[in-house]
Amino acid sequence: MFRVDGIQRQESFDDPASADEFKKTIDRFDAAYALSLLHRKQAADETVPTLREYTNRYLDPTQGLLTGIEPGTRAGYVRAADRSFLPMLGPIPIDQVTKADVGRWLAWQEVQPAMRGKGKTVAPKTIKNYHAILSSVLASAVEEKLRPDNPAYRTRLPKGIREEPVFLSVDEFTTLLHFIPDRHERFVYFLAGTGCRWGEATALMWSAVDLRSRPASIRVEQAWKKGETGAPVLKHPKSAKSRRTVSIPDDIAAALGAPKRADDFVFPSTTGSHLWYGRFRHSVWNPAVEMAMDAALCRSEGLTPLTRRPTIHDLRHSHASWLIASGAPLPYIQARLGHESIQTTVNVYGHLVPDVHRQMADVVGSTLAGVRSLRELT
Repeated sequence: MFRVDGIQRQESFDDPASADEFKKTIDRFDAAYALSLLHRKQAADETVPTLREYTNRYLDPTQGLLTGIEPGTRAGYVRAADRSFLPMLGPIPIDQVTKADVGRWLAWQEVQPAMRGKGKTVAPKTIKNYHAILSSVLASAVEEKLRPDNPAYRTRLPKGIREEPVFLSVDEFTTLLHFIPDRHERFVYFLAGTGCRWGEATALMWSAVDLRSRPASIRVEQAWKKGETGAPVLKHPKSAKSRRTVSIPDDIAAALGAPKRADDFVFPSTTGSHLWYGRFRHSVWNPAVEMAMDAALCRSEGLTPLTRRPTIHDLRHSHASWLIASGAPLPYIQARLGHESIQTTVNVYGHLVPDVHRQMADVVGSTLAGVRSLRELT
């Protein structure tokens, strides 16, 4: 029993599972939407799978519809589908999903609370990832001739406002490093000095370190990824170009200390295993940032306080900004950071290229020189 526009109604079902699904749809959305889904399902050909049924089939590794991905990635897709589009669109027969349905889901998804960050809604980038899964499911249904088109194709997605990276100056990084506990100081120094991603640096083993070359170098050839159960597993880095050699200056090489066994982590936890991101962020990074942003404390230590709160990944951004400030060409920075495309490097760091704004202003100024003199402005 339920109410629509204040009027009590009731529906009967042949099995408890169907009744429970109907109730959940009412609770999560509203009774009118639940009824529209029910009527569409009742009018559908019983041989046509629902979007949920087809999504489950599409993501099932034994079906052969989605190939060439890691088990952990597949498991992530399953979790993402279950918490994004399937609650609203899952009961709809696959051949009845419309562009309006996709739009209605996107509008609902935009206002859902984020899994992390109190008071925040789901990030546009996350919604884009959810939409990509939905679109690939519908595209597969088109290939199997279960429907004529892909209603998720060319859907306008929310853009939102991208959170700007924090580029630390050398003085600000010095302040932050001052408050990092001694045990982790060389690790944070390494992140800032190489631009490595967290998953790459914490997966680094001594077998990938060459201290005899000049300059010394590391070989990035593995990184931590989410496994099927969500636990981290060692895999290849993010992309083909992420497998790279990164040169390191002498002071960072010296900070690494004496080499250990080839299969030992360079930056182990206290138990000899790898560092865990959440634990490190909570117990090491966040306290250090808080102290580095305390203006009075920093003044007493003769340090430059931070004015913005950096993330661990911002050490990578800062590393790139230092290279750009020194005049390093963007293609070299792309290779060092392991970006798959130069476009990524340009999009994130292009605005930092020294003198580029002055050069453009000078070009426009030269082009327009004398224009004002053509008009007798008084």
